[in-house]
Amino acid sequence: MRPPAVAFRSAGISVQEAGHDLMDERARDRPRTPAFVPALLGLALCLSAGGCLGPAAVRSTRARYNEAMRATNDEQLLLNVVRLRYADSPVFIDLPSITSQFELSAGGSDPGPAGSQTNFGIVGLLGRDAPTLSYHPREGREIAKALLDPLSADLFSVINAGARLDQLFWLTLNDINDVQNAARATTLVPKAPDDNILFLRGVQLLAEIDDRGGAEIGFSTIEDTSDASDPIPIGHVEGRDLLAAAKDNYVYRDQGDGRMVLHKRDKSPTLKIRSRFVNSPEMQEMAEIFNLLPRERRYKIESELRPDAQSSPLGARMGSDTIFLNLRSILQIMTFLSKGVCVPAEHISGGIAPSTPGPDGRPFDWTRVMAGNFFISSQKHRPLDAEVAVRYRGYWFFIPRQDVNSRSVLAILEILFALQESADQQAGPVITLPASSRR
Repeated sequence: MRPPAVAFRSAGISVQEAGHDLMDERARDRPRTPAFVPALLGLALCLSAGGCLGPAAVRSTRARYNEAMRATNDEQLLLNVVRLRYADSPVFIDLPSITSQFELSAGGSDPGPAGSQTNFGIVGLLGRDAPTLSYHPREGREIAKALLDPLSADLFSVINAGARLDQLFWLTLNDINDVQNAARATTLVPKAPDDNILFLRGVQLLAEIDDRGGAEIGFSTIEDTSDASDPIPIGHVEGRDLLAAAKDNYVYRDQGDGRMVLHKRDKSPTLKIRSRFVNSPEMQEMAEIFNLLPRERRYKIESELRPDAQSSPLGARMGSDTIFLNLRSILQIMTFLSKGVCVPAEHISGGIAPSTPGPDGRPFDWTRVMAGNFFISSQKHRPLDAEVAVRYRGYWFFIPRQDVNSRSVLAILEILFALQESADQQAGPVITLPASSRR
C-alpha cells in the first residue's frame, strides 16, 4: 500500500491544496455579515461624535422646547385668571432651567458558525433625550411684590413694543383724573356693579388721534424750579460735586450773585400732541372728559400713587396740564380680566362662582366692561379651535384662535408681569425633575 502522500500526489492534489479547499467549504457554510452592517456602525459612530449629533439635536429640539414654553406659560396665566373669577388663589410655578442631554449608542454582533437562525447579524442603534426640568414655585415676598406693587411709568415702554394705547390704558388703569375704569371689577367679589363708559370714550378718542399720528407718549426731563438746597458759594462747588448731583438727578444753578443752588430734575412720561391736532374736535372732547386744559401741546403724566405726587384734580377747577394715572397692580389687572370669563350658569346658580346682583336683581354681566378686548369662553368638552385652553372645575375655558384681541391682551399681561420682576429678588426653592424620553 502506498503512503497517503503518494496517493494525493497521484491524484494531482497536494496536502496544502486540500487544506485550502476545506477552509473554503467552511467559509461558504458560515453566515455572512451583510455589507450594510459596517456602514450602519460607521454612521452610528459619526452621529455619536459631538460634531454630528450636537447641531442636529439643536435643530430638532430647540423650536419644540420654545413652543412648549410659550404654550404652558399661556396656559398657566389663563388658569390663574379663571381661578380668580372663582375667587380662588392663583399659583405660579416657573421653569427657569431646562437641561437636556442627548445620547446615541450603537452595537452589533456576528452570530458566528454555530448555526444562528439569521445570516444578517445583530445591530442595535439607540437614541435618548434626557431633559432635566427645574421648577421654581413662586411664594412669599417674591410673588407678593410682583403681584401687589402698582405698575410704574415703565409700562409705557410696552406701547413702543406694539400695544394699542386704548387697550393698554383700559388694562392697566383704575382711573385717569378720577374718571373711573370700572374699579370695582378689580375686587374678587364686587358688591355692586360698575361701568367704564366715559373712560372708554376718552381713551378711544386719544387712540384715534394716536392712530392718525397726532399723539406720542415719551419721556421728558422736567426741572423743579424751587430750590432744593441753601445757596452755596461758587468756589465751594467742585467737579465731583457736579457729578454726584447729576447721579442723584440734581443740577446746580447759578443764582447770579456768586452762589449756586440745587434743583431737582425728574425724567417723567409726557403726552405730546402734534400742532395740527391741538384744536381738533377729538382733542377738545378728550380734554373735557379728563378735566384737562384744552389746546395744550404737552401734558405731564404722573402716577397718583407716587409718594411725592400732587393731588389729582377731583373737584378742582376746570383744566389741568397733568394727566394723573391710578395704576393697577398685576393682581388687580388679573382680577379685572377675570370678569371676562364666561362662567357656566350652573356654577353661578350653585354658588360655586361669586356673582354680583344687578339693578334688575339678576346676576350682573361683568363681561360688558371688557369692551370687546378680552373674553374667555367655556364649554363642557375640549375645544378644537382653541389657541390656549385649560380645564377647571369640570369645564374647559379657552381663547379661540381667531380672537386676536384676547390673545394680544394675554401677551401684554405677560410682558407687564416681566416688567414687575424685581431685579434683586431672591430665588426660592427649585424642584429638579429628570424627564427621560426615548425616540
